[in-house]
This record gives sequence, structure tokens and C-alpha cells, in this order.
Amino acid sequence: MPKQIVYIFIFLIASNSSFIQQFYKLPVLIQHYEEHKQLMDLSFMDFLSMHYWGEDLKDNDADRDMQLPFKTINSSSVHFVFILDDKDLLPTPFNPELPQLKIPTYRSDLFSDPNLLSLFRPPIA
Repeated sequence: MPKQIVYIFIFLIASNSSFIQQFYKLPVLIQHYEEHKQLMDLSFMDFLSMHYWGEDLKDNDADRDMQLPFKTINSSSVHFVFILDDKDLLPTPFNPELPQLKIPTYRSDLFSDPNLLSLFRPPIA
């Protein structure tokens, strides 16, 4: 069970990175290729070379071109995950042994007798 939780965390962290998020834009790449293919007869390699490796045509779709994967990189966070394998590196809890003190127990003679303060006291024998 703990291994499954680790795998879930790794997947969540990896899918949040900008590299993996670029693959979510692959449908935009295919749609944009279809748009260019309708305008002119263009192979997929020519399309890639035009948008990634070579000079882009002045076809007034610069905003659409910037939506393609790996055109812009926006990284908002960096994740570091440290998993300790050696259990000896974990700090041991500080648990000093305190000496047992003898605390006096409750004694009734510590409190005064309320009859001593009354005006009418019972007779003392």
C-alpha cells in the first residue's frame, strides 16, 4: 500500500511539471497541422520544420503558433522529493527518565476544622 501511495505522488508531481504539461497540447499540434494542410499541401515534417526548426511563414497565426507544444515554457514551481531509505538517519525521540519524586498524599489535618470557628462548639472531651 505505501508503494502505491508513492507512485500516486510521483505521478501527480510529474504531471504538474511543465515538460509533461506540454504533451497535453498535442491535440492543438494536430489541429494546427490540419489547418495548414487545408491551406497548402504540406507534409508533417515540413510543418514541424516550419514551426520549430526553420523560419515561420507570415500567415498571421502567430498566436495560434505560440499555443503549440514546446513553443513556450512556463515553469511555476520546482519540486524536490526526498525519501529516506536508511531508518537510522531519522532522529530518535528524546525521552529522559525523570526521577520519581515522593509527593505527599492528601491529609485531612492540613485543613482546619470548621467547628473551631463556630460560636457554639461541641464539648471537648
